[in-house]
Amino acid sequence: MLFEREAQEAALAGALRQDGGVVAVRGETGTGRTALLRLLGHLATGRGARVLRAGGAPAERDFPFGVVRQLVLPLHGEAALPPLAAKLLQSAAGPGCDDAVTLHGLHVLLVSLAARKPVVVLVDDVRWADEPSLRALAFLAGRLRGTRVLLGVVLPDAPRAPALQELARAAGVRARPLSADGTRRVAAARIGAGLEPAFATACHELTGGRPKELDELLSRAFAQRLTGRAADCVPLRDLGAALRRERLRLLVRREPEVEALARAVVTLGRHAEPELVTRLAGLDAAACAEARALLGDAWLSTAVDGRLVPEPALVRVVEETRSAASTAEAHRAAAALLTAQGFPPEHVAAQLLSVDTLRGDEDIATLRTAAVAAQRRGAPDLAARYLRRALLDVPPGDPGRARLLTELAAAEPDPRAAVRYLVQAAPLLPPGRERAEAVARIPLTAAARGPLVTELVRAVTDPGKPEAAERGPLATHHARAVTDPGEPEAAAREPLATGLAPTVTERHNRETAATPGPLATDLAHTDPRKPKATTAILPTRGPSATDPAPTVTEPHDRETAATPGPLATELARTDPDEPEPAACGTLVTEQTHPTPNDPDLAPRLEARDWFTALEDPGRPAAAAERLRRLPDRPTNPGDRELRAVLLLTATLGGRITADEAARHASLLLDHEPASTVRAGTALRIVPLVLIAAGRPDSVTSWLASAGGPRASTATRVLVDVHQALALLARGRFAEAGEPAQRAFRAADPGSYDVLALPATTLALVADSARSRELARQVLDGLPDADDLAVFAVRRGLQGMLAARENPDAALAQFLDRGRLLDRAGWRNPAIYAWRGSAALLARRLGRIEQARQLAEEHHRHSVAWGAPALVGRSLRVLAALGGRRQAVELLREAVELLDGAPDELEAAKACADLGTCLRETEPEASRRWLARARELAESCGAGRLEAREDGTHAELPRPAAELTAGEATVGRLAAGGRTNTEIAVELSISRRAVEKHLTSLYRKLKIDGRAQLASVLDRR
Repeated sequence: MLFEREAQEAALAGALRQDGGVVAVRGETGTGRTALLRLLGHLATGRGARVLRAGGAPAERDFPFGVVRQLVLPLHGEAALPPLAAKLLQSAAGPGCDDAVTLHGLHVLLVSLAARKPVVVLVDDVRWADEPSLRALAFLAGRLRGTRVLLGVVLPDAPRAPALQELARAAGVRARPLSADGTRRVAAARIGAGLEPAFATACHELTGGRPKELDELLSRAFAQRLTGRAADCVPLRDLGAALRRERLRLLVRREPEVEALARAVVTLGRHAEPELVTRLAGLDAAACAEARALLGDAWLSTAVDGRLVPEPALVRVVEETRSAASTAEAHRAAAALLTAQGFPPEHVAAQLLSVDTLRGDEDIATLRTAAVAAQRRGAPDLAARYLRRALLDVPPGDPGRARLLTELAAAEPDPRAAVRYLVQAAPLLPPGRERAEAVARIPLTAAARGPLVTELVRAVTDPGKPEAAERGPLATHHARAVTDPGEPEAAAREPLATGLAPTVTERHNRETAATPGPLATDLAHTDPRKPKATTAILPTRGPSATDPAPTVTEPHDRETAATPGPLATELARTDPDEPEPAACGTLVTEQTHPTPNDPDLAPRLEARDWFTALEDPGRPAAAAERLRRLPDRPTNPGDRELRAVLLLTATLGGRITADEAARHASLLLDHEPASTVRAGTALRIVPLVLIAAGRPDSVTSWLASAGGPRASTATRVLVDVHQALALLARGRFAEAGEPAQRAFRAADPGSYDVLALPATTLALVADSARSRELARQVLDGLPDADDLAVFAVRRGLQGMLAARENPDAALAQFLDRGRLLDRAGWRNPAIYAWRGSAALLARRLGRIEQARQLAEEHHRHSVAWGAPALVGRSLRVLAALGGRRQAVELLREAVELLDGAPDELEAAKACADLGTCLRETEPEASRRWLARARELAESCGAGRLEAREDGTHAELPRPAAELTAGEATVGRLAAGGRTNTEIAVELSISRRAVEKHLTSLYRKLKIDGRAQLASVLDRR
């Protein structure tokens, strides 16, 4: 039964009343063209006509006269046929057909049959007919008028073959999709009276009213026992999606032009411009247009800029239907096409990533150049992919392999992988200049990744010579060796791993094993840590303490301090973490000998030599002396990098003052435009030093400009980290939480560099806010690594979590943390302020002498650094350990020192402590200081301040926003001890709604959980 086909049926009946001719059935695929052709045959049979049927098939297009044979073979044995017709039947039954006999014989045969009764010839899917049969049908079509022979064919809308165009001139009917009402009627006939309108509407949307697809969809719905209810629409849509994918897969496999077009579009990707697609597909414009029409907008849309955009389902079908070899060949052809059209190398390289084998140096050069472009626009991951692909086709003995490895190391975002590439490359490079250049490309974030890099750096700097040992790691004779590798003594001096003192890792492991620190028995992960040479620095305000620190070895101090500033080779680069084309060696001529004036390479090498020894306790004093002896202004990028590393080393050890550190950092900042800075040395070190020196405002605007919309993920993480640290330095820990959380989420814990900034920054926020929930979040996200910074974060947070219930265990954590930090020479309390907090814990435990010693050490180191907030805090700690009179004097000094300092929270705490101490002796002054404390706390968003057991003050957040009625009700019930389930039952809401109210409540009240809920709500 056909629906909405009355007009087509009338047209077909009219064609049967004519004396011969051709009727063409057209329409989109699936609209019922074959059904109309069958209807024509049914009407013809009812009128007493003889019906002959045939159909084209893609698999039979190469079988000559296949369609003609289908028509005439059933007539074999017919009597009283003309000789030519009989000859046609004999020829069709044999191994082959003769063209002349077939063309004329078919006409004679049909006319002879029509003499007895009308003949109707029906050919379905004539576009798939073989070429000889098409010629026969076209020959026949022009000779049927007045013969009582009607030829009915199913044609595409825009046939390209000449024979099909001949048939298309005939009148015909057009199959059209069903209307929404027609779809409903068809569905009701199949399903029954239980059909609901929503189900019928879904059927029409999924099939577009095409009867063939509708019939298949309803058959599958019946098999799935769908009854036509509205509730069945979801599984019906799943069936419709699967049906559409099957139709697409069949279309791609049956239509060669469609397959070629789809493959070209998928292969070209974002370069799928119509002209390029046509060339890659190997189709002419007409074939491409026909294939495009067959796919339709449902599978292949057109973007605003004219590109063809495939749907994901079409991409999957293409990938399923082609082999790995054909895929590689298609990408190779696309690469050649893009190259011929003048596309940039990076666009060509994207195609070369998918080929099986590169073809010579030209492809490798394209990949190397593309890597440079990717690095320049801040995509190191993609640059590394290009170079890794190029490396696959470079044999081990090829001279270019070492240089490719060095380029890959410079581009590799994973510091550990970069180290591996450099270690492979260095032995393959000739001694002297080229090997030194390779080592200078090691990013600083990778330079302290273990003894291999340490040995590599020191091997290149060649400190094994006696004179080098006297003059430091980068002596003058080394500079000559680098700048003139042809010098005889330089040529004979192959840099080797030196037999210096044991590496930091080895020494650290032995010392840690020999001197185990106090451990908390009831806390997990409290075994003594044995850090590797991998280092990290982060400012920490959390509690910690240390054993007595080893003194700086005087010979080492004198020797390293005497190290002159070498001048060596010149490289056209800006930053080792931001390789430019010259750094990658892609756009420059291979150069073995340096230029006459080369002042950039040696400072870079020296910077790496210092950085590999960050955990050497003797280095900070030497770094401070070296920094002071440098010229007033940096002369080149290498000089700036050396200054930054020296500044970091000296700051970690507290061997320079805050004012001196700020002066050097500001000088470096003046030479680093924020708009072009990336995740390099400047962004890692300079803001950190300025914040530690008490100058957070100096970096705020610079950081805002550094985090532009085109910044890489690594750059954005560093910007967020330093913005959070700057807010913490101003006492605004509530505001610091957002950028710190954002950086922690964006950074990959498995690829933390030696600074480990994201985790440590969020740990500082957790400690400042006393947020146990946030502390546990950071602990859960820490990598399983033994980096010193990661170790410090872990111990500090574990101590913070244990401080309330188990102060003994907490103090053990802090002491263990501080012991290793101090052993590495990291004594600056502006970076790791562990002594003060440990002193307060020791006081709580009654260990007054230990507390006083720790507090005095903390004060001494704080005064040596000189940042007001740090000194003020140390005075507050000393005040908590002394008598009332001494406490008042110390707190007055702290208040005076902190007046106008950036850290308003520390100033508020000092005022609150002073007001508390004066409460009995000077009540009026006490009220003034406490009011001042409240004013400062409010201005920095800390809320009220409440006295702690240790005599100091800590912030207790006050609600920052009004609670809704629902939040207030849920909060009161929760504070009364009700569980979430009980609250949900009492209020007739879901448990999920209760959880959402509580989460919002905790955020607004700035508390960790139910334990603080009752006290905070009581004060409202």
